[in-house]
Amino acid sequence: MRTFRSRRALIATAVMLATAALLPAVPAGAVNIGHPSVASENPSGFTPNIIDGRVNAMMVMNGMVYVGGTFHTVQNAGSTTNITRNFVLAYNATSGVVSTSFRPILTGAVEALAPGPGNTSVYIGGNFGSANSSTTYRRLVRVDATSGATVGSFIANPNRMVLDLVVRNGWLYASGEFARIGGTARSGLARLNMNTGAADPTLDLPFTDPWISPREGIVSRMRVYRIDVTPDGSKLIAGGNFRMVGNTPRDQVAILNVNTNPVSVSNWSSTFFRFTDPNNPDPLTNNWCSATFPHYLRDIDISPDGSYAAIVNTGANRPGHLSCDSLTRWNLSATGPNQEPDWIAKSGGDSFHSVMATGAAIYAGGHQQWLNNPYNPNSCGRCTGPFPGGVVRTGFSAHDPSNGLPFSWNPVRNPRGKGVLAMVSTATGFFFGSDTDRIFNEVHRRNGFMPLAGGVTVPANVEYTLPGGFFSVGQSGTPGDLLRRTSDGAAFDVPAEVVNTVDWTNVRGAFVLNGTLYTGMADGTLLRRPFSGITAGATTVVDLHGLDQTLDAMFQIPGTNLPIPPLSTQLSNATGMFFEDGFLYYTVQGDPRLYSRGFTQEDQLVGAALTVASTDDGVTWANVRGMTMASGKLYVAYADGSLHSVAWNGAPFGAGHPTGSVATITGPNVTGVDWASKGMFVFGS
Repeated sequence: MRTFRSRRALIATAVMLATAALLPAVPAGAVNIGHPSVASENPSGFTPNIIDGRVNAMMVMNGMVYVGGTFHTVQNAGSTTNITRNFVLAYNATSGVVSTSFRPILTGAVEALAPGPGNTSVYIGGNFGSANSSTTYRRLVRVDATSGATVGSFIANPNRMVLDLVVRNGWLYASGEFARIGGTARSGLARLNMNTGAADPTLDLPFTDPWISPREGIVSRMRVYRIDVTPDGSKLIAGGNFRMVGNTPRDQVAILNVNTNPVSVSNWSSTFFRFTDPNNPDPLTNNWCSATFPHYLRDIDISPDGSYAAIVNTGANRPGHLSCDSLTRWNLSATGPNQEPDWIAKSGGDSFHSVMATGAAIYAGGHQQWLNNPYNPNSCGRCTGPFPGGVVRTGFSAHDPSNGLPFSWNPVRNPRGKGVLAMVSTATGFFFGSDTDRIFNEVHRRNGFMPLAGGVTVPANVEYTLPGGFFSVGQSGTPGDLLRRTSDGAAFDVPAEVVNTVDWTNVRGAFVLNGTLYTGMADGTLLRRPFSGITAGATTVVDLHGLDQTLDAMFQIPGTNLPIPPLSTQLSNATGMFFEDGFLYYTVQGDPRLYSRGFTQEDQLVGAALTVASTDDGVTWANVRGMTMASGKLYVAYADGSLHSVAWNGAPFGAGHPTGSVATITGPNVTGVDWASKGMFVFGS
């Protein structure tokens, strides 16, 4: 059985563009089709124009794109002839021509789509009172994939709206506002027989106790808004306005073990998605994010390999409340309470509404204006900006999975509207649906296709190892020189000066990534230049995007009550730095902390969010005078000239730190060499 999910469904037969032939079906068990690169910013021109309403759901199957939403009229690309299609349509995934045969008759909005058994039918979920003129099939119907005729054997009849559908391992998972579906009571979530629509008795975990927004003044209708299931069918992650799952407290997000009999609630939990501020006892004002919304979560997508989930939220900007208006990544192998995201990407005051992980990138759709923008000090929904660190990304963005930073990808959806509301990947790109008409300064009404052709392959981060070249910048006694030694990490040969045409006196920390040498400077800048190990090219200043500015004092160094200083101040006093797994680590003179920030080389973007990776671990960070990391070890020189090494634990997402005992390698008392320097790095062989 091939596996699919609504909004980001897999294609049953991968579609190539224009002249390309159909590819074989994707392997069973995948969540999305993975991509080797970031898609082009320039949409293809073949997709039809949806004239009104908005697109809520998309899937691709057997060379056809199926689209659901609130629309009534569509035009083929290049045509002005109106074609009536109420709430659902299909078009050819290569030519874009709207199907003349697929015409189900629905009476209300479509929210979700999923393929039926054998890829010959389509499940349609939403808020319609009848399908093909029969009230026997309400809110969830199975129709023939070619004609749109009802498949009469499937009768689920939920009593309220269906919001999401996922097919996995021979089951149809459905979520929404219903209290009854498949002939039995089910609150918000059910697992259905794909042929009959009967509810599976082994999944009976009611989602209950909906949060009451202080602006609503009435009890919210129970809603499981989004779901996704891992490729192996073992875990289901759900989001909505619930606070209880079965008898287990869970705020807004829960993970279920769907491979147990009966299905059980995982011990995974997080307070990150809390509804209310535990420090504010007033129920009229203690909402964590904006009281406008009954829940903040807007979409969930599991990565192609099933290792993590990406989640996007709305909620307006609330200083210190990091879940509001955020994109986050979550490790799905984690267990237990008090889970935190791997990283947090903040818009600073604009909502995300959809997310899709393809391996090479995590795409986020909404009406975001800026990203890398966590330092907005205002509580606002329509916010001005950007604030220090913020970069422009207009209504659509592609993020580095290693750190959440946006790539340079910015096709510019303008107007932004509510946002991109649906995405589905194929072997050659991805389709998207929205409520607006322009992207890349072109007209693509309410949907489009972003091809991989013309996109960017982000190079792997080449981190250099030992044995190899061990470089010291401005080592004690030679403040303006760059010295190279061959080393295996234990022994070091006689140093040789390299690139003697450059005065290195003002360097404050250095690292090399993919043949580019980065140096912090005494004037607070970060420079980059091509580097071969023998020659160094001309420098370019890395744009800090306002991180040289003073932040509002409310933003403090994690674990302290000290305000976060400008990055330029830290760079001008840096004593060492290195790069690992998407993050820049560095130390500051006299500061007892090892810091980390995300760094993405594709657009030379330094992360605004500051992490304290270590305050001890056997290393006196305030005393560092040169530091690098290679082959699983941290090498650090102290102000007294001694050189040390310690094992590095390799924790991802800027949380790496030393582990084990610190070993002294050498120093003035051993060889007479003073290793204190302005920076160290490893490069070449």
